[in-house]
Amino acid sequence: MIPELVLLAACCLAFGVLAKLQPCNPGQPRFVSRETPTDLIYLLTLLLGSGVVASGAAAATLALVYGPDAEAMREAIEEGRGALAGLPLWSQILLILVISDVIQYWLHRAFHWGPLWPFHAIHHSSRVLDWITTYRVHPVNYALYSTSVSALVMVLGFSPVALAVLAPLNLVHACLVHANLDWDFGPFRYVLASPVFHRWHHVDEDPDVHDKNFAPTFPILDVIFGTFYMPKGVRPQGFGVEGVPAEGYLAQLVYPFKALAAARRADGAASQPGA
Repeated sequence: MIPELVLLAACCLAFGVLAKLQPCNPGQPRFVSRETPTDLIYLLTLLLGSGVVASGAAAATLALVYGPDAEAMREAIEEGRGALAGLPLWSQILLILVISDVIQYWLHRAFHWGPLWPFHAIHHSSRVLDWITTYRVHPVNYALYSTSVSALVMVLGFSPVALAVLAPLNLVHACLVHANLDWDFGPFRYVLASPVFHRWHHVDEDPDVHDKNFAPTFPILDVIFGTFYMPKGVRPQGFGVEGVPAEGYLAQLVYPFKALAAARRADGAASQPGA
């Protein structure tokens, strides 16, 4: 946990200073807002529990794959397994990024529809979009979106070294794309997700921007599947989701279940004769 805390402290300082120099949304608080206490609870909860959840999911998945073969499970966890673990480290890292991005692109799109949306809406509820918004993720969203992909990558047999190298890189990049920075990466705008690219994804009520920019790392996926949106010379304004609490950890935890229950009651009432 100590390395993660050091990286997060560095992100707080670096992105706070840079937001003063090159903000995408100049009027936004740089370090602390009314939403910060809620985001800090999410951050601490994920730091304390994400490792346990990820390890449990990986162990359960490996058990399904390898059954009673304890030695194969040990090898997969400690060394990787199969041809993928023998590839050069750089190629393993690239493959993991590509595989994860393709899966998470489609998972992300799925979370914008139907019964999954109320859980993902929590992440979109932040009206002060900054690096710490990265951690505003409902536990159901986290388990289905992040933990499941991590378990799959481990099952595929990649070396744990590749996963360990990627972890801090993913942390910094995830915080970067949520930071209040006026960076669109210019000619590399289609190569790597930028703060401006992801801020467009969080815009609240612009009908032209709904359901755009889903890729975590490689915007070329959005280009290929027709969901890329980053007009030159224009910057995203206004974040949050109507009806979803922007503050309050407990209120946000229960919101998706209340929203789904209300939708079910409404559907039941509509199906009644004479409704």
